[in-house]
Amino acid sequence: MFAMPNGWGLLALSPQVLSHFEAHKQHRCFSREAGGQLFATFEDPSVMRIVDITGPRPTDQRSMYSYHPDRTAEQAEIRERFERGLHFVGDWHTHRQRIPTPSGTDLDSIRDQVRCSSHDLVGFVLVVVGQATFPQGLHVSLHSESESTVLASKL
Repeated sequence: MFAMPNGWGLLALSPQVLSHFEAHKQHRCFSREAGGQLFATFEDPSVMRIVDITGPRPTDQRSMYSYHPDRTAEQAEIRERFERGLHFVGDWHTHRQRIPTPSGTDLDSIRDQVRCSSHDLVGFVLVVVGQATFPQGLHVSLHSESESTVLASKL
């Protein structure tokens, strides 16, 4: 669980999502970055519960130090999951760092998504997965068009 700013409640990551992160950590010398999208339910209005995750896809462009998703595939994932009652809430990807921090490119990308998307959220979530055990090996932040907030773990 992570506390969101301004009394907006909590962000929860399901065990399935945490397992997916674990499976894609960059532990090997030549491991490529992986990433995808995060989908949540809002059954309890005070909890954004991330219950589904996508990626990496065979059509993504991946290297040891970069990840560029297939945007067409992402749009199809958003439509398909929305029909099942799941809401796109952000993105995730890996870094080779033990304790990850987002790059300037990562921050620009998530802000662009917030600005160019049609949604009712206060912002989008960015998760960067590092090599350390969780929660230390996770960077979790919430991004609006003008503000970025690192979320504190409540574990």
